[in-house]
Amino acid sequence: LTAIAFTSLYLIRSNRRLFERLSYLSAQRSDLARKLISMQEEVLRSISRELHDEFGQILTAIGAMLARASKQDVPSSFRESLQEVREIAQVTLDKTRSLYQSLHPAILDDGGLEQALTWYLPVFEKQTGIKVQYQKTGTSPVVADGVAIHVYRVLQEALNNLAKHSKSSLAWVRVDFSPDRLHLEVEDRGVGLPANRSAGVRRGIGMVAMRERAELLRGKIEFLRPPEGGTLVRLDVPLTPAGSAE
Repeated sequence: LTAIAFTSLYLIRSNRRLFERLSYLSAQRSDLARKLISMQEEVLRSISRELHDEFGQILTAIGAMLARASKQDVPSSFRESLQEVREIAQVTLDKTRSLYQSLHPAILDDGGLEQALTWYLPVFEKQTGIKVQYQKTGTSPVVADGVAIHVYRVLQEALNNLAKHSKSSLAWVRVDFSPDRLHLEVEDRGVGLPANRSAGVRRGIGMVAMRERAELLRGKIEFLRPPEGGTLVRLDVPLTPAGSAE
C-alpha cells in the first residue's frame, strides 16, 4: 500500500509538472505567433507604402507627361503611339494600386473595419466574378487596429479559399456588430470541405492562419459544412481589451 501511495504521488507530481510545461510551451507558442504575425503585417504595410509612395507616384507622373506630350503638335501616328503607351502606364498604375491595397488597405487605417469590408467585397467580386451578398447587422463600434487587421485578414483568406476551391458563383458575407463582440460569417454553396481536412496543403495552411489570428484575438473560429452544402467559416471575437492583439 505504501508503494502504491508513493507511486500515485509521484505520478500526480509528474503529471502536474508535465501540464505546467505544456502550459508554458503553449504560452510561448502564442507569443511567437503574435510576434510573427505582427512582423508580417508590418512588412506588408511597409511594402504597400513603398508601392504607393514610389511606383504609384512615378506612374502617375509618367501618365501626366504622356498626356501633355499628346497635346503637342506631333504627327497623328506618333500621337497614337503616345496614347498606347499612356494606356499601358494607366493599366500598370491600376494594377499597382490593386497590389498595394491588397497588401495593406489604407482604408483600414483611415476609415476603420466597416469601411474596409464594404470596399473590399466589390473588389473581390470584380477580380473573381463571384457575386457576394453582404449583410450587416448592428452598429459598428470603434474597432481597435489590432483587432480590425486580423478580422480583415480572416475575411480575405476565407474568400480567397472560396474562390480557389469552392467552384461557387455566389457567396454570403454576414457581419454582426455588438458593443462587445463581432461575429463574421463567410458562406458558399460550393463543393464544401473535404472529408479529410488535411487534404490540400494550401487550404490547410489558410485554415491554420485563420485559427492563429482567432486565437490571438481570444476568439473562436469554426469551419463547418452546412446542411445545404458548401462551406461556412464562422468567426466570433470579443471587442474588449482582452480581444486586442496589441
